[in-house]
Amino acid sequence: MHELPDEYLADILVQAKKVVNVLGPENYNILQNNGRLAHQEVDHVHFHIIPKPNKEEGLVIGWPSSKADIGKLSEYAKELSQKL
Repeated sequence: MHELPDEYLADILVQAKKVVNVLGPENYNILQNNGRLAHQEVDHVHFHIIPKPNKEEGLVIGWPSSKADIGKLSEYAKELSQKL
């Protein structure tokens, strides 16, 4: 995704919104994977619209987490903000 021209990215979400409106789910996820470690299986940019009709079906998200150091997180946020 990071290799696409910005104008393509602007168009992608408009089209994703149209697909969501046609499908009509109340709850859904939009997923986009980049790189094999991030579960990208096909070598082009594409988005998955995944309806979430209930707790058991649809995308299930889970990863190892740890408690963040708020001070370090705040400093990192400042650093990123300056780069943006």
